[in-house]
Amino acid sequence: MLIRTIAATLVLLAAVGCGDGGVGPEGDVVGGSCTADGACAGGSRCLVESDFPDGTCTVDCTSQDDCPGGSICVQENGGTCLLACEAADDCRDGYACVEKSRLGAPDGALVCMS
Repeated sequence: MLIRTIAATLVLLAAVGCGDGGVGPEGDVVGGSCTADGACAGGSRCLVESDFPDGTCTVDCTSQDDCPGGSICVQENGGTCLLACEAADDCRDGYACVEKSRLGAPDGALVCMS
């Protein structure tokens, strides 16, 4: 019984450690492609502008606390959670990993945009 409990706990921790399933290049909360707000989940909206080829799901933010894990609150559009990155390979095709000003913070952060 104890072994099963430990095993179940380890599986749960591994799943949680993988991050938010809705955030990433294919995410339906932040980072995934979209054509309209209904294509995004969890109260996200679809941002369709020249800097976001094929649209991108995003969440409005006033601070980093508003953004799900794996995304950064930047000053775009008055406060937008965008997919965090370290290199262009972390982003969808057509996107680059660029530095943008974080909302409410003195430093910048790397996010996926074109």
